[in-house]
Amino acid sequence: MDILVGKYYYRDTAKGSAIGEEDGFFKVIVEKETNRLLGGHIIGPYAPILIQEVINALSSGDKTFYPIVRGLHIHPALTEVVQWSFGTLKEP
Repeated sequence: MDILVGKYYYRDTAKGSAIGEEDGFFKVIVEKETNRLLGGHIIGPYAPILIQEVINALSSGDKTFYPIVRGLHIHPALTEVVQWSFGTLKEP
């Protein structure tokens, strides 16, 4: 199975910068051919809250990352780190 990996840092969002978070990040893994969401990792504050977005997408009938990318995200909010990580998808 070929995969794509995306990673986005808290500090690169307005909210992450505002709270002074330098090291936190979200990493996502998707299947290249189908864009099926395989999982994600979050390191940093509020990780249990942020991972909920991934859990909801994984439990949906769609199984892709599209619901996350197409969803509206409040600005500034840390949930943007999840959404924007998909814009960095590339082969590992």
